[in-house]
Amino acid sequence: MKFFSALLVASLALVALPLRAQQAGVLKPGDSVIISLQTPAEDAPTVTTSYPISDSGTIKMPMLDQEIPANGITVSTLARRIEAAYRAADIYTNPTLTVSLPAIDGQVNHVVTVGGEVRGSGEFPLRQGMTLMAAINRAGGFTEFAKQKAVKLIRANREQIFDMRKINADGSNNPVLRDGDQIIVPPG
Repeated sequence: MKFFSALLVASLALVALPLRAQQAGVLKPGDSVIISLQTPAEDAPTVTTSYPISDSGTIKMPMLDQEIPANGITVSTLARRIEAAYRAADIYTNPTLTVSLPAIDGQVNHVVTVGGEVRGSGEFPLRQGMTLMAAINRAGGFTEFAKQKAVKLIRANREQIFDMRKINADGSNNPVLRDGDQIIVPPG
């Protein structure tokens, strides 16, 4: 019976993963992205350049008259938007773009901070779809003194308390993290 329960929980988590992945790892003003452009011509080189996302949340690409909105979307969505803009402007008929986030001076652009009663507190790279429990596990998991029923998630100066002993299969009490989130596991 436990096996079937675990299988059901795992299945539901896999169904919910694409929805969670859409909410995490989004771009914001001030980020830089690395864009590689490849055209179908065999002799054309791949061009790779770093571009900043402006304070207004847009990115300016060469030869395009309009800036491309980048705020609040993933790198793959940005790549598809830029490809579509080049096709619409009749600049490239079938461009292939790859967009990625660079590490800056050894630091990752998007991080979450985990502290308190975990085995290895610190800043951790925010992975697409990373949940509250995944970040705690990344920090080595709970210590024996952790108060698992009162884990704090601080986001934009707002606190939420989560009981991590009762993670629902639908993920409703295991939120997807965002850049800059802070997690505090208090002592019990």
